[in-house]
Amino acid sequence: MAQSRVRFIGSRELHRDLPKVLESLEDTDSRYVLTIHSKPKAVIIGAEAFLELLRGQTPSDKLLALQLGALVQGLGKGNEDEAPNSASEVAEAELIPA
Repeated sequence: MAQSRVRFIGSRELHRDLPKVLESLEDTDSRYVLTIHSKPKAVIIGAEAFLELLRGQTPSDKLLALQLGALVQGLGKGNEDEAPNSASEVAEAELIPA
């Protein structure tokens, strides 16, 4: 299974590196989490990746959704390293039924 490449990117960095970011989105496994003041605000994926999502979620996309859910609900406050790394860690945090 291909590992989803998720990268956190701030709005200033996105503005500065937009051409590179757009080019990297040609890879359907490329994902960006746009942060503002270190808080996740949006997920950026390419058009082909979006079409794949519409057809059915991959395990890596499900994991990304769980991780983002944990960040948005505050489990990773102040430190990205505290965000869950696996679906089981998220389940342990009682965000989803085990």
